[in-house]
Amino acid sequence: MKHILALAILIISTMLLLTSCDYISSNKVVLAEDQFIEKQVIFFTDERNVSKEIPYYDAIIELKKQYPDSLKRLKVVSLNTEAPNKIADSPPTSPAIVVVENNQVICKVEGNITKEDIIKPVSSAIESWDQ
Repeated sequence: MKHILALAILIISTMLLLTSCDYISSNKVVLAEDQFIEKQVIFFTDERNVSKEIPYYDAIIELKKQYPDSLKRLKVVSLNTEAPNKIADSPPTSPAIVVVENNQVICKVEGNITKEDIIKPVSSAIESWDQ
């Protein structure tokens, strides 16, 4: 009887702990391997809507010219083929570029915007890595 009571208390306390942690910041990004992301640029793409992503591709090309070392490990996440929830707590709408530092999103650009409106905030975020 004592074992059943102890097991019940353990299960109930675990459930209470887990339910109190159900709010997870949408600013946290975790890779499927639960790796710590020190510095990463992630591009969320939807291959069914490539025409909407043209400014993003142009911006990525420009950013790679400006910051070749920072974009060496650009991660591309297809919202069609990969489980986006394995990458981010709440994946952004496609297209989107997310800049991560120390597992925190420091810049998120999403939706239909111009190349310049993508480059400006992403450049600022990448430049902050060196400060």
